[in-house]
Amino acid sequence: MTVLLHRLFAILAVALLLAPPVALSFGALPDIRYKLKPADGNRIDPLLGNGRIVRGGEAPGKIAFTFDDGPDHRTTPVLLDQLDRWGVKGTFFVNGHRFQERTAGAEENRAVLRDIHRRGHFIGTHTFSHADITALDDAGWKQEVTQVARQVEEITGRLPRLFRPPFGRVDDGTAERLRTEGYTVVMWNLDPLDWKSTTAGELLSRAQQVVEENPGGGIFLFHDTNRVTTRALPLILEWLAERNARRAARGEPGLELSGIDAFIHR
Repeated sequence: MTVLLHRLFAILAVALLLAPPVALSFGALPDIRYKLKPADGNRIDPLLGNGRIVRGGEAPGKIAFTFDDGPDHRTTPVLLDQLDRWGVKGTFFVNGHRFQERTAGAEENRAVLRDIHRRGHFIGTHTFSHADITALDDAGWKQEVTQVARQVEEITGRLPRLFRPPFGRVDDGTAERLRTEGYTVVMWNLDPLDWKSTTAGELLSRAQQVVEENPGGGIFLFHDTNRVTTRALPLILEWLAERNARRAARGEPGLELSGIDAFIHR
C-alpha cells in the first residue's frame, strides 16, 4: 500500500511539472477555453462563402453585430472586449488601406486584425479604399477586392469568405463575380447611423428605434472606427438584455444575440 502511494505521488508530481509547458504550447488557459467555444468563428468561417446575398431577414428572432471600415488600433480593441464580455461574435468588414505597410498605424492595425481572428470573431472584406465596386475595371477589382482578401489571409492565415460592398452598392454583374469568387455578400437592415451620432445616448436611441421598427431582428451596421460606437455598444447590449427580460416576463419572444453564421446557414 505504501509503495502504491509513493508511486501515485510520483505520478502527480511529474504531471504538475509537465503541466505548465503543455499549457504554454497551446497558449494561455483563457485562450484554450475561448477556442473551445462552439460558436468560434474560426471554425465556422470556411463554410460561409456560399455565394448568397444576405440582407438581414434570414434569421427571425436573431440580431448580429457587424462593423465596417476598420481595423483601428485605437477603437476596435475596445469593441472586441465588449463583445467578448457579452459572448457575442461580431463580424468585421475591413478596409485594406488600414493595414497597408506604408500607412500610419498599419503595424498596430495588423496586430488588431490578428486579434480579431484569434478571438474567434468573423472577418470579411470591404475593399481597399471603400470604393464603389460597380464602377471598377479588372485592374481596380484586383486591387480593391482580390488583393485585400490575400492581405487578410497573409495576416490571419485564413482567406475571408464574406464581403460587404461599400455604400451597399452591388449590381447583377458584381454580385455574380463575387459569387463565382466564393464570397457571400452581407448587407444589413438595422442602421442606427452611428457615423452621424455625436453622443452615446443619441446612438442608443437610434439603435432602439431601428430594433423596434424591425421586431424580427436582423443585421446591425456599425463602424469600429467611431469612438461614439465604442461608448454606445455596451449600452445597446444592456438594453437588448433588459428588453429580452421584459418580453420573457410577458411570455413573449426576445432577440437572440447571434453570429453572422446564423443568417447564412439556414
